[in-house]
Amino acid sequence: MTSKPDTVLTTMTPFGTGVDESSGILLQNKGIEIAMISLTMRAKQPKRGLIACENGYIEMYNFPRAEKATITYTSDGHMLEITCQERRLALNYEIRDMEEYVSSLNGQTNIQYIQDVMDVLTKI
Repeated sequence: MTSKPDTVLTTMTPFGTGVDESSGILLQNKGIEIAMISLTMRAKQPKRGLIACENGYIEMYNFPRAEKATITYTSDGHMLEITCQERRLALNYEIRDMEEYVSSLNGQTNIQYIQDVMDVLTKI
């Protein structure tokens, strides 16, 4: 999204322990961009994540600890596959990527994005 969502709507079905067994999240910003997120923890379906974007989509397999992802560009249909080097180090890769993101050349903007995401997650 090009700006922080100002509308955050959620619903959930609790598991016996009180955590979300399934949930739906609807986000909208001032630019009228909408994001919909649907999560389920116990569905008997493939553990697959899908992110639909303006110019393509990303599929992750074995979500949430994916070993590979495929990016499909809808303009010409070409695909790019990204694979994890060593699955047992996946969390290390995530931490490294987050550290690099925060300390990148435009770090101040990145910190604002991170704060915006945390604000939205707190509302959810």
